[in-house]
Amino acid sequence: MPIISVHFSNYTPEQYQQVLDHYNSIKPSHHMPIEHLDRYEGGFQIPFNETELRTVLSGDANATIRQLRWTKRKLDFDRNKYTGFTEEETLRLYQSLVHVFGEEFVSYCQ
Repeated sequence: MPIISVHFSNYTPEQYQQVLDHYNSIKPSHHMPIEHLDRYEGGFQIPFNETELRTVLSGDANATIRQLRWTKRKLDFDRNKYTGFTEEETLRLYQSLVHVFGEEFVSYCQ
């Protein structure tokens, strides 16, 4: 699974919002929008669509979203605890981060 690494220590709320806005402007219209992940580590989330939600049996909020969390300047997910982004969604997030921060500050590793 691809991983996004960044070469900066912090970002402003405005930059974070720009990443969300850019992602949502380039995603297919039938895909769910990306949102801020409200967890200790921070990160990004994409809610499951209605069809995906019907298959979720758990009452855990983490089971209703795809998510990537910050860890050591990388966006990744714990495969044992929750669902990460698809490869297409990860690439789109990478493109959005590059759009805001520049290619020299963001890496995409497969």
